[in-house]
Amino acid sequence: MTPALRRIADYLASRRRRELIDPAEVEPSLLPHLFVLSIEPDRRLLVRLTGTALDRAFGRSVKGHYMEEFLHGHHSADVLQSFHDCAASHGACWMRQVVRIKERPPRFVEGVVFYIEPALLYGGLMVGEVADLHAPTTFEGREI
Repeated sequence: MTPALRRIADYLASRRRRELIDPAEVEPSLLPHLFVLSIEPDRRLLVRLTGTALDRAFGRSVKGHYMEEFLHGHHSADVLQSFHDCAASHGACWMRQVVRIKERPPRFVEGVVFYIEPALLYGGLMVGEVADLHAPTTFEGREI
């Protein structure tokens, strides 16, 4: 886990209820990497908030969209399942994948997701370039 993502995970792990989370307590350099999803009654995941680093990574704002609408690629089902598992178990998970995004070098996407009362998923996401231009797409995830 990247050091910045570890700091996000440590913060969220210590605050498992919405009223305990205060953006003013979060390191300013981490705020652009945060996201908030609501777990809708039909179990879809609605993006409530994304930091500016995530908007840049996606090439647009995904706020107000369901995750099921914009995830794509070889491992999107695995990613979505990990989010749903976190929502169902009220747990936390770490994920990392290598993705190829339209005519760009391969990128790694690493994230943490925490269930936060009531019915929210808070997390952080880091995106960076992969040194090997021929790196295969991969996915790994686990509970934390």
